[in-house]
Amino acid sequence: MAALAALYFPLATAMYYFHEQSLYLGVSILYKVVFALMIVMLSLLVFLVKTDLFRAGILLKHMALLMLPHFLVLLVSLPLWVFNTSPMEVIRRGAFAQIYCIAIIFAGAGILYVFGKNGLWLNLSAMLAANLITILGAVRQVGFGEYFQEFITLIRTFGKENGPGIAAAEINELTFAVGLYLLFLVLNWKDLRRSKLFFPMLFLTLFCYFSGFKRIGAFTIALCIAAGLLLMAVTQGKDRRRGWLLFLSIAAIVVSFVYLIVVRAGLFGFLEEHFDLNTMGRTTLNALVEQYYSLTPDYLGQGAGFISRLFSDLLVGISSVRALHNDILALYIDIGFWGFWLWMFAFMPLRVMLVSKWQGIRGGILCACYCLFIIVTAFTDNTIYYVYVIGVSSILTMGGYFRKQASIQGDAL
Repeated sequence: MAALAALYFPLATAMYYFHEQSLYLGVSILYKVVFALMIVMLSLLVFLVKTDLFRAGILLKHMALLMLPHFLVLLVSLPLWVFNTSPMEVIRRGAFAQIYCIAIIFAGAGILYVFGKNGLWLNLSAMLAANLITILGAVRQVGFGEYFQEFITLIRTFGKENGPGIAAAEINELTFAVGLYLLFLVLNWKDLRRSKLFFPMLFLTLFCYFSGFKRIGAFTIALCIAAGLLLMAVTQGKDRRRGWLLFLSIAAIVVSFVYLIVVRAGLFGFLEEHFDLNTMGRTTLNALVEQYYSLTPDYLGQGAGFISRLFSDLLVGISSVRALHNDILALYIDIGFWGFWLWMFAFMPLRVMLVSKWQGIRGGILCACYCLFIIVTAFTDNTIYYVYVIGVSSILTMGGYFRKQASIQGDAL
């Protein structure tokens, strides 16, 4: 296992380190996906050498559930691409966004197949190593003293002020993924604290998260912890009380649609005018896309990749902005009214109920918290299609089974 860890760890670290760099093979392919596929191939080789059909079966059914929203986007988009005669660039962007997410789900499953529940620690170690390499690069530029001062200022001002060192270390996609792991460590601290890795990992996770501090992430972590503790209290570990999980899941997706309504009605403009809140140009961003959608059942969508391509074309006055920074709205515009509800149902209520059936009520609660984290952060960011966020939520969800059944086949093959 040590030899396998020596192979997997650098591959996973590279997967998390090369977050934007790409390899051109006729089309540009992100390095992180290349390394994810290398992990998948290595895991298939391990499967051929030491086959465990039971473990593979458990992972496959979880993977099918986790990949369902991505396949739904492709299924809904196919007729929209044809009907709207979408440019190939739109189709490519829409398809590759789903393929990237599916690839990292496979990679997470591969890590868990080989290492069992210990794969959760290996994956976190690789993430932190990649993040710390970036942070060390920033420290080298500005000096340790300056970086430390910027770090303190960032926390003291709750993310409102940062310097060049912190800016160089900030990787939005990785920061949100680290935030998900932080949520996992906090919600499971009673079980995990027995591990010698827990406190060092918790410290490094906190440090990396606050180095790339995201206010919506901090708010959402607190919200998810509160939701998780509330669900644990009202269910008291009893599977027959899964109705509370269904209630939370349905409430979350209904609130998501209500959020679209209030955004359309001018939420961000209202916040800027009456509360002097800096919404980072989101009023302008939302105004740019208003002409392309309506919040009615007859709106069928533009096809996946539409918003991504739109923001690569419409850069007048917002040249530094490359995305809508509201993935809930972007998803709705891409796949329409009915596609949105199908996606939401597959993403949270269906996922949470099946995971609670496979892993027990606690597993379902944790899954609900991971889904809630992605949905709420997607209100003001791009977390639905952040590959690292999808990967971490997937490995944590699948890993819940191995943590619950650690005695089955041992902790690793």
